[in-house]
Amino acid sequence: MWKPVHLFAFKKKFDFLRWRKPALILSTLINVVAILAVVFVGLNFGIDFKGGIALQVRAKQGAAAQLDALRATVGGLGVGEVSLQEFGEASTVLIRIQRQEGNAQCVAGAQRVMQKRSSAGWQVKPGAAGTGDVEFTAPQALDGAGWRDAVSRVGLTIVERQLPRGTTATAKVDMSPEQRAEWCQQVAIKAVEDAIGANYDIRGTESVGPKIGDELMMSGIWAVLATMAAIVVYVWFRYEWQFGVGALVAMLHDVITTLGVFVLLQLDFSLTALAAVLTIAGYSINDTVVIFDRVRENMRRYKKLGLIDLLNLSLNETLSRTLMTSGTVFVAVLALVVFGGPVLYSFSIGMLWGVIVGTYSSVWIACAALVYLNLRPDQLRPADEEAAKAKA
Repeated sequence: MWKPVHLFAFKKKFDFLRWRKPALILSTLINVVAILAVVFVGLNFGIDFKGGIALQVRAKQGAAAQLDALRATVGGLGVGEVSLQEFGEASTVLIRIQRQEGNAQCVAGAQRVMQKRSSAGWQVKPGAAGTGDVEFTAPQALDGAGWRDAVSRVGLTIVERQLPRGTTATAKVDMSPEQRAEWCQQVAIKAVEDAIGANYDIRGTESVGPKIGDELMMSGIWAVLATMAAIVVYVWFRYEWQFGVGALVAMLHDVITTLGVFVLLQLDFSLTALAAVLTIAGYSINDTVVIFDRVRENMRRYKKLGLIDLLNLSLNETLSRTLMTSGTVFVAVLALVVFGGPVLYSFSIGMLWGVIVGTYSSVWIACAALVYLNLRPDQLRPADEEAAKAKA
């Protein structure tokens, strides 16, 4: 006959709340430092939020990618800051390029692309100051269809009203500065393709303009706030208000410290990193609710037990479950850190930290907050006694 496996063979009597003051002081200091780091150092935003270009390229014939030569080639195109990293295997590289600003340097890059993809003699220059206009001069006169084909080679689409009248060698495309900046993203992609196309195949490209990046940033902030608000409302309605405040403080602690880790390690903060933050909030509150459930049960069961003793008892009774859950999640996330590759690295590191800090906050933040919020063990007892009398 199988017997249940117990993580602790002895009766647990750890005095967790004895360390609540040092833990709260340490957590407060860490949170203050994390907030200052986010404000003054800043998160290392990925192209999802900051805007920019990401290209996944693979060396032809499966050869190993030459990162130094590739970095020199792409860096010499005048497209700004460039970072490269292996992408899963030695022959595949992820190239990240900073957001293009739509300046004169970008327009000069468009001229090089036009000359390479069409013929010599093309000239591209910016229009009037304060606008995003671009003027194209062809080596020979083109009609409307010819102009459509020509500008498409640099990733530009022109509408009917922008077509020149008749057949001409000069055309001006009206754009706002923001539109030209977004078009310059496509120019940079095509410039990279032309520069490395002989040795590398382009397997995928991603371009995010500044406007889209700002919209994603605001959507991400609202998603985090809405998630935390929904969790707090749930805990508030299910338990007494002290539990809701304690859960909110613990969750804020986990989110802020996680952001601090992203700043400290300068991890790429992209949409996957934002998903890690939301997952950490959910994981943390799950562990907290399990402990809160046991606290409520013990508040009904032990009529004369003081609050600190009752909280310690509840924490000891749920300790095996907490460690088993945290341990299994930790091992799974550690496997992602080791084998998940660069795409999941930021997510994995964030989650790894979240498992640790989420377990810590459930014990020394959420439960400790109940002590300072003056939760009284007799709050639930009158209602229980009245319910028992009504049944009798």
